[in-house]
Amino acid sequence: YGNTVDQVSDQFDQYWNSEFAIPMEWIVAESEAVSSQDVEQWLAETKIDEKFSQGRYNFKELPLYEQLRNSDLELYWGQAELFYDRPEKIAGKGSQLIDDLSELLEQTQHSLVLISPYFVPTESGTQALVEAAKSGKDVTIITNSLASNDVFAVHGWYAKYRQDLVEGGVDLWEVKATADVDNKWSMTGSSRSSLHAKAMMLDERKLFVGSMNLDPRSADLNTEMAVVIDQPEYVKRSLEQLPKQLKLKAYQIKVEDDDIVWIDHETGETLTSEPDASIWRRMGAWFSGILPIEDQL
Repeated sequence: YGNTVDQVSDQFDQYWNSEFAIPMEWIVAESEAVSSQDVEQWLAETKIDEKFSQGRYNFKELPLYEQLRNSDLELYWGQAELFYDRPEKIAGKGSQLIDDLSELLEQTQHSLVLISPYFVPTESGTQALVEAAKSGKDVTIITNSLASNDVFAVHGWYAKYRQDLVEGGVDLWEVKATADVDNKWSMTGSSRSSLHAKAMMLDERKLFVGSMNLDPRSADLNTEMAVVIDQPEYVKRSLEQLPKQLKLKAYQIKVEDDDIVWIDHETGETLTSEPDASIWRRMGAWFSGILPIEDQL
């Protein structure tokens, strides 16, 4: 609704008409019709985890479903602006979205909440976040724990910056693994992580929500998009609910005796090793952290 829809349409046209967009025929020699029986056979042969599939996609179990059905969904109206990468980013021309986001972050005066499932801040990003915290801004970061992250390589590199962030004044939280997230992991990801939202809340006023994680892959390789919504009432309400949710569903990261510890506010425990993560997952994260792959994550 509004100008943002036109902006999204313009973005699509830019990609559709880009020199980097190629016809499907260049990739697939000839089309082949797929019947519903073919799909059923494929599902049976690949042995899709039925519990996982139903758990993830049963929209009717969400509170949002009932709210929509009963016309009981509270709406907030505000100004929105679209940020997006241009197709030329593929050719190494830089990220327009990162430029716009950097400008937005520079304008932030009081508080910043960053939510990113995959979080690899790099040295420069860590320095910027610490400087923001030391300048008096409230900086909160929410990401996945090792147990809830489906890409242990990402966690291996993120963990390198954890202590510097916390000692620099950043309030860092890692989301717990949920009961319906199994113990499978991969180098490439399978969307089985607990945290999926990619968002920021700035100065209790603006909401940034989009496709990008705060990692080198989103910054340098992928083409990403996001919407910035100016709606103080909604953002303040979300921030009021956040502390309670974090204490229930996440670990607060602290440094004690020069080591990382995980504070579980729900149980009152202080944990000294990666919570709920197997030895194999810990080893995988550690090994990934010594490989020169940060710019690919």
